[in-house]
Amino acid sequence: MFRYLPWAREGLSVFLRLVLAVGLMEGVRSGFFAGLLPFYAPEYLHLGPAIFTLAFTFHQLAENLSKTFGGLVAERVGFGRVATLAALMGLLALFLTPGAKAAWLLWGLALLWGLSMSTLYPGLMTLASRIAVPGREARALSFTLTLVLPWAGIGLVGVGQVAQRHPEAALLLLLLAQGLAFLLTLSLFAFRIPLPPPKRGAYPWSRLLFFLPAAFGQTFAPALVSLFLLRYAKEKLGLEPIALGGLLLLGGAVAFGLLPFTGRLVDRRGYRLALVGGLALLGLTMLRLATTTSLTEAALLALLVGLGYSLFMPGWNGFLARNLPEENRAAIWGGLMTVEGLGVALGPAVGGVLWEAFGPQAPFLTGSALFFALSFFYALILGRGRWN
Repeated sequence: MFRYLPWAREGLSVFLRLVLAVGLMEGVRSGFFAGLLPFYAPEYLHLGPAIFTLAFTFHQLAENLSKTFGGLVAERVGFGRVATLAALMGLLALFLTPGAKAAWLLWGLALLWGLSMSTLYPGLMTLASRIAVPGREARALSFTLTLVLPWAGIGLVGVGQVAQRHPEAALLLLLLAQGLAFLLTLSLFAFRIPLPPPKRGAYPWSRLLFFLPAAFGQTFAPALVSLFLLRYAKEKLGLEPIALGGLLLLGGAVAFGLLPFTGRLVDRRGYRLALVGGLALLGLTMLRLATTTSLTEAALLALLVGLGYSLFMPGWNGFLARNLPEENRAAIWGGLMTVEGLGVALGPAVGGVLWEAFGPQAPFLTGSALFFALSFFYALILGRGRWN
């Protein structure tokens, strides 16, 4: 089995425990803000939607804007320590939620919780890159994300199902899951991310500017249509939410199912073709989604979106793993994640303006143009002889 894993056998037990702990915390976060609060806050805290949705905004801003510092702390102070603190802060926020009957209390808990979680993803991705088997870096990073991110959906759906009938039981379920995450991180309290041997020669720090367009664009383009996808699917394709969910699940299954093959392709042949081709394919699918009215074509496009992400994800991760500097890597990764978070935050607002000004196809066409522009940009700078 170890022959096929992209991570080195040494330290794998620690890494998988951290992946499980971060996944649990991600699921608890999602379950709390999206699954529990819509049912719990109005009935038990007497706080309306504007209050608890703003709590989520404060939480996200606190996490995303502090990820550079969070990555630096994770590498310098010790990942085990900061992960334990993040789990403890989440546990504290859940314990204090029944008493947060004023808006500022709920906002304060959400903000502190977000600050504590800013260390998790930069630290985890840096660790994954450090323990990757040489030649399998793209697969190691891509599989790390695919092991963690689905927990957000599990938390949302699972807690939401319980919360709509028994909100107090849902809160107890969250406490148990967060408590398990705390115990996992506590068992790794002394763990530190291994530091690489010092390298000779200065890193060309100006090169970091070339990572920013994809970091922003990969989240901004989909976010342009994220809040309008249900309405667009209903009006243009006649799809109910459950049918749209099926198409999204189809695309996600294709992306995850092809990841072992596309990741191997990137590790063996390089990241350039996958990065450029994945962005171009995503641009093509968004362009076609702007005009299609056929359910069959929409299903085909869902397959192509899955293929596009299965190429882009290892291509982007391979690009980062092989070109980010080893010195302060977690802090730099945190900075890129902050840029990604800005894309998520700004995309829906810009998409709304485009929809209102130019019609429902405008956000799709803009997202498509952005993906094509990114594909051309990286084809240009990663051309033979230009990136050395």
